Amino acid sequence: MTDRESLSTSTLVMGEHMRHTLRWLWRVLWRGKFLVLGTWLLAIVPTVLVLQQTVPLYTAEAEVLIEGPEATDALADQRRDFGFRVTENVVNTEAEVIASSMLAYRVVDKLQLDRDPEFNPMLREPRPIDRIIAWANPLTWLVALSRSPDPATSRRTSDVASDDVVRSMVVRTFLTRLDARMQRRSFIVTVHFTSEDPKKAALIANTVVELYMLDRLEASFDDARRLTSWLGERLEGLRRDVNATDSAVEEFRAANNLRRKGERQTTVTDQQLSELNTRIVIARSELAQKQARLDQVRQLLRSRGSMETSSEVLQSSLIQRLREQETALTREMSEAIKTYGERHPRMVAYRADLTELRSKIGGEIEKIAASIANDVDVSAAGLRTLEKELDGVRQRSNVAGEAEIRLRELERQAEATRELYEAFLARFKRDAEQDRVKRVNARVIARPDAPTSPAFPRRAAVMSMVSAVSLAIVLVFLLDHLDNAVRSSDEAEEISGLPTVALVPVHRGRTDRLVQDVTERPRSVLADAVRSLRISLDVGIGDGAARPRILVLTSSIPKEGKTFLALSLAIMFTKTNERVLLIDGDVHRPRMHTMLGRPNAEGLVQVLSGSAAFEDVVIRDAAPGLDFLPAGHLANVADLISEPTARALLDDLRGKYDRIVIDSAPVLAVADARVLGRLADRVIYLVKWNSTARDAVRNGVRLLRDGRAPLHGIVLSQVNQRKHARYAYGDYGQYYGRYRDYYGE
Repeated sequence: MTDRESLSTSTLVMGEHMRHTLRWLWRVLWRGKFLVLGTWLLAIVPTVLVLQQTVPLYTAEAEVLIEGPEATDALADQRRDFGFRVTENVVNTEAEVIASSMLAYRVVDKLQLDRDPEFNPMLREPRPIDRIIAWANPLTWLVALSRSPDPATSRRTSDVASDDVVRSMVVRTFLTRLDARMQRRSFIVTVHFTSEDPKKAALIANTVVELYMLDRLEASFDDARRLTSWLGERLEGLRRDVNATDSAVEEFRAANNLRRKGERQTTVTDQQLSELNTRIVIARSELAQKQARLDQVRQLLRSRGSMETSSEVLQSSLIQRLREQETALTREMSEAIKTYGERHPRMVAYRADLTELRSKIGGEIEKIAASIANDVDVSAAGLRTLEKELDGVRQRSNVAGEAEIRLRELERQAEATRELYEAFLARFKRDAEQDRVKRVNARVIARPDAPTSPAFPRRAAVMSMVSAVSLAIVLVFLLDHLDNAVRSSDEAEEISGLPTVALVPVHRGRTDRLVQDVTERPRSVLADAVRSLRISLDVGIGDGAARPRILVLTSSIPKEGKTFLALSLAIMFTKTNERVLLIDGDVHRPRMHTMLGRPNAEGLVQVLSGSAAFEDVVIRDAAPGLDFLPAGHLANVADLISEPTARALLDDLRGKYDRIVIDSAPVLAVADARVLGRLADRVIYLVKWNSTARDAVRNGVRLLRDGRAPLHGIVLSQVNQRKHARYAYGDYGQYYGRYRDYYGE
């Protein structure tokens, strides 16, 4: 199946489900149309009577745009822009202010509504309906009984509380007529006021919004005055705080010899610390240089290296002259050795002079090394002296540092106090100028006009009718939901899963004349219903297939018409020249013999128990062409109908009769129906129309299925044709009335 075919199939299924649901809704409403009509009349008649005595009311409407709330931070140093701070909560709050009792009192006082009979019931002439309601109200009698018997006392009490009570009563009446609410997704508050006079309604609505605007303006002025007064008092206190903190800073500085130098304060100790730190840095640098030279010289001496590379040796003029003499003497020795030889006395004298010169050079070098060492010692001693002096100055500085910390703390306090004072002073000057011009953050965008048509009672009448119809519809569906009876073939098929094979109308004649009614009136609706059941039993049977011979009729509970239908079906079978046996299988409550006017002394009970033979108890021709086996009577029949004995009897009778119709006991009462159902060729399940509970049908069918009974279908019995057709249950039974000409009734 393609996607398009699948989509088309699902669309058809949904459409069919929708049509089924709509049909069900229409049927339920049609069945309850009298309830809907009755409920509507019960609601509308008193409403019309009351509305005839009711004065029409007119509603005027005004609209107020809320542009922003009042300032929440009076000290914020920024431009007041409330357009971005409006929220839904703010607008709802303003709506509550408009509908508040505070504003209502002001409107009542301004328009003198306490003198208006519309708002003051004490000035109003009571209407007839008011007198009736007051007379019927038991509270009126209790108030009359509880009044003081002394007229003077009552008059004094009334004079004292009269004004306040009347004013409070007028305000309460006024608030019941006033409504203020926010429009959805906007910052607009809609104000409605209802009155008996359209012009009065417009006047009061306009007065409400005007007094609301005036109240906001007055509130702004009051807040500004309170803020200015508070700022003035606060400024005076801050001015004193600034003077006190500045004085404390100067006194502390003078007490601790702290002086100012530009924007920074310094002390002698600070200067000494700075100078000593500088000198120590220099001394450490010089000591390091001298120590490095000393280490170099000592390294050369230890390694017997040449001292000529040393900077101190190179800088000594004496050593330089001695080096020159050494060089000249070495040259002369070189020339003399060529002339005199190694052992010549002159050569010996030259060597002695050279040794002496070198001895002098070594002595000078040692002096230089000793001098460098002395310089290192002197520098180290000087550094130690400076460090000791620095430690002493630091100790003195620690004491002075605590004072400086305290001084900085005092200066910070003084600076903070000064900044706060300057901020308050700037705000005070600005607000003093802004107080002269105030703007209300709300404006009226729609003035109320006098309404031309009343809002009440027309709207109340419509609401009453709609409410009555809605209540009636709810009751109809509630009663339909609470009604658990089976009323249509669709419901029977849905509950049981079996087809509905016949709708048998209720028989309004005498039960003992049933045979005559079926035989003498073959074109009646009853005969046609039984004939339809008979035909349904043979539908779908081929030429070679055997027709169902043994038929069992049962139901969920007693008195559902199975005995009546079993007799009618058996009589209908006799019309086709078949040998028919009717068995009363309800041995607990037999009734078939009463309809046929036959005795019930012996019957099925005796045959199954073996105390009598079938031929001895069967009643031949109980009706034309019909044999009848009564139920019989026995004291104890608890387990009499068992499958082996019943099977043996039915197998023996199967060869003697073309049709065997068994009227069985109800399924939910005893187990006989389940035993006989397993032995039958077809089981017909009866459901009394508009009486049998759905759960009873569902449980009875399930028991038969569990017992493997061959269920044929459902028969709705005792159907009231007129009600069934009027309620439009949707099955074919509703058309009986339209085709009345086809029946001979």
